[in-house]
Amino acid sequence: MRQAESLLLEVEVNSEILPGIVRVERLADGRLALPVEAWAAARLRPPPGEPLVLPDGQRGYALQDVTGLTHELDLGRLVLQVKAPATAFVETSLAIGADRATFPTPSSPGFYLNYDATLTRTGGNRDNSGIFLEGVAFSGKASFVSGAVVRDNGFNRETVRTETYWRQDLPGRRETLVVGDAVGSGGAWSRPVRYGGIRFARDFSLTPGYISYPLPTLSGSAALPSAVNVIVNNQRRSSGLNVGAGPFDLTQVPVVTGSGEVSLVVRDLRGVETVISQRYYLSPLLLAAGLSDFSFEAGALRRNFGQPDSDYGPGFAAATYRYGITSALTGEGRIETQKERQAAGVEVTGLLASLGSARAAAAWSCSQGDARALPGNGGRYLLGIERSAPAGASGSLQWEHFDAGFEQFGSLGEETRPKGRLQAALGMPLGELSLGMSYTRQTTWEGDNFRLAAVNVGTRLFGNVFLSLYANRQFGTQQGWNAGLSLIMPLEKQRSVIATSNHNSEGRFTNTVQASQPPPIGPGWGWRLNASDQARQQAQAGATLNTHFGQFLADFNTGTDNNAIRLGANGSLGWLADLPFFTRRIDHGAFAVVRVADLAGVPVYRSNQVAALTNARGLALVTDLLPYQQNQLTIDPAELPFDIEIGGTLKMATPYARSGVVVDFPVRRTRNALVVLHQARGAPVPAGARVSVQPGNGDFVVGKRGEAYLMDLGDANHLAVTWKEGGCALDVALDPAGPSEPHLGPLACAGGH
Repeated sequence: MRQAESLLLEVEVNSEILPGIVRVERLADGRLALPVEAWAAARLRPPPGEPLVLPDGQRGYALQDVTGLTHELDLGRLVLQVKAPATAFVETSLAIGADRATFPTPSSPGFYLNYDATLTRTGGNRDNSGIFLEGVAFSGKASFVSGAVVRDNGFNRETVRTETYWRQDLPGRRETLVVGDAVGSGGAWSRPVRYGGIRFARDFSLTPGYISYPLPTLSGSAALPSAVNVIVNNQRRSSGLNVGAGPFDLTQVPVVTGSGEVSLVVRDLRGVETVISQRYYLSPLLLAAGLSDFSFEAGALRRNFGQPDSDYGPGFAAATYRYGITSALTGEGRIETQKERQAAGVEVTGLLASLGSARAAAAWSCSQGDARALPGNGGRYLLGIERSAPAGASGSLQWEHFDAGFEQFGSLGEETRPKGRLQAALGMPLGELSLGMSYTRQTTWEGDNFRLAAVNVGTRLFGNVFLSLYANRQFGTQQGWNAGLSLIMPLEKQRSVIATSNHNSEGRFTNTVQASQPPPIGPGWGWRLNASDQARQQAQAGATLNTHFGQFLADFNTGTDNNAIRLGANGSLGWLADLPFFTRRIDHGAFAVVRVADLAGVPVYRSNQVAALTNARGLALVTDLLPYQQNQLTIDPAELPFDIEIGGTLKMATPYARSGVVVDFPVRRTRNALVVLHQARGAPVPAGARVSVQPGNGDFVVGKRGEAYLMDLGDANHLAVTWKEGGCALDVALDPAGPSEPHLGPLACAGGH
């Protein structure tokens, strides 16, 4: 047996040279072993078993223990060349659409009031008016909302409260807490209800761009370091992704929901391309593996919402929990408990390979009954399948059955009790046509039987002109059919003309022609003209004016016994950071108060578009910000005065919903002055004297004739002057409305000699 020896070699693995010189051990049995460090540098997968103890005391692995690996030792050049298959390398995992959560900025205290007012006058000089008001107060991470509607029909006036609640969002955890009026989740088999109480729930919308359903993972392998391009449905989504030699997984691949095909084009260092294709199906009904969704609710059900006699009814507690069991299977459970009713149910949703998705649900309720409902027990059952395809046939089929004793959540005694539902839909392209068909059947335990079949066809004609036709027929006690067509003709400047003709179940035709131009996103006009042969709507006209302060509307209708004019206005008024404002409706959006020192008339840009101008105090209101997202706000240095010191021209504003943030741009006015300094007896301060300015850290030199050029001054400044033989001091005040670089003096400097 030969003696073990150490070799100092340059090691190449699939033509890639490892960094540095590697100490390779030739064992007594002739095998070549590399230390663990070199093994890791080459990204080779360690063979099974414990590492070897090498003669020099290090640990390592023998090349001969890896299946499919070959090597060639060139002692003349002191090079070890290793050829390894892709399976011999450690797997690489690369997330393409990785989550990039951003955390909002807590808000300064502020408030705003949304309003939407209308006034309608009919032909009989009868006025109807109403206004919706919604106040929002916010601070930190929470907001308080309260709304009401005031309406007057000419005979009586009434005020109706809508919703009042406090809400705090937790974007880092994707959770929301609501105390007050809320709407429940409903789950898969129940239904959402309005109530007053508390709700704690998952909210994926707090992280825009976050995808809760499972995205496909694509696998491949490369013997050499390679670049990977991702192509989804023949459209490139990612390019130039670098992977090392060996197997690799690409996760979080951004694809559209439904059915599709994704391909990987792998190009190695030699320019050799390999294409890997894979079919997929994504359903937004699923949760990614290991991801959970939940909603916990408790309170009292709201009754007669939107009416003056609105109140709160029986109490309840409910909980819904969903969990991604695997990337192809999601489960859900829900329970509901009330004094007179309890219910529980489950749902399972899964993929049918790459063809579609299927769901099944079952629930059971036990009701003791009350003054409006009969006692009883019963179940609800649901089966459904669905397929969605960007190109090709899409469709769905869903069957539901309700036992006679099943009581729906929040039901009232006078509600009809559903017995069965069957819904089917199919859509497909047929050359230049798009075809859609649907069928709905619903029965009740009271004996009602509703059936409706519908079909629609659409096609693009010359240019951008689009033609659509529809027909539907209702069966049962309310028999009849409806049909119609519409022709849509887009014009320049976002204008369009729409012509429609409809046939109703009573055998009447209605023909309408409408021309319109929507208002711009910013300030500007929009209009609408409508002509019809319907007796009560023979002619209509409308106009919309968008301003920075609100939106104003006017509509006119003329017809048989139906002449009317309606005026409206909506917007928001509020306060934040000492800035009162009027603006377009904020609603659930967000805004920012931008401060640019005390500079007036400075344009503030949102996403490179002028959004506002600063007022006399250097404040500007910027609306239409996207909550929980980074909104780019900028100023242009060329539009600032020359005596301004600029610390930055770009800020990213990330607000909470229904709130505002304060954004300060680091700019400030710098004031300079040429000051002539004299000593107490009138002689100029000697050249070379030093002038120290307080406040600040300015230190300046006096030139000839006692002149000193001082920079970065405030409105009030204290000057301390020193020279070899003595010194003096004085206070200098600058006029805030004066020139930016005044010439001052001569000024007497007290204490000099």
